[in-house]
Amino acid sequence: MQEKKNHPVIVAMLWICFLAAISLVAYLSFQNGEDAKEVGKSAIQLIAQQNSSGNGVSQQDIDTLTYIIRQAGRTGAFFVIGILGTLAVYVSFKKWNWFLKGGITAAVLIGFAYLTEKLKIFIPSRHYNYDEMMLSIIAVIAGFALVTVITLIFCAMKRISRLLAAALNP
Repeated sequence: MQEKKNHPVIVAMLWICFLAAISLVAYLSFQNGEDAKEVGKSAIQLIAQQNSSGNGVSQQDIDTLTYIIRQAGRTGAFFVIGILGTLAVYVSFKKWNWFLKGGITAAVLIGFAYLTEKLKIFIPSRHYNYDEMMLSIIAVIAGFALVTVITLIFCAMKRISRLLAAALNP
């Protein structure tokens, strides 16, 4: 049975989406601390005012909401990066050994999550946070694991269907 060829448009779109996602995260991660605080400040204040039920909004409320939104955004972004990066590699390099492409993909994704936090020590008014780095690594590996498990399930189902077809049509 002949292996299906990759669709170059799909492969290109996956790589473009993956590179756009890591570029956006890198841009946001490596901003000056004051610039990073300004991103989304008005939107966060609006959300805080809507959730305050008319009692007014304290700075502590805004800080808490900002922290929650930033952490959720970080987690979501790294989860999507894990999914897009894994899909891009798996679709682009179908003939590679599964352990090789999985290992390289995981290493690159973990390295990106690590470096985006660790390199903040060189950016004015930013700081390195071990917990945030671990959150990024866990999110990127969760995206990687999701794609990997789904891929393995489909491969197993494909092999089982081939075995059944061979057994029923001797």
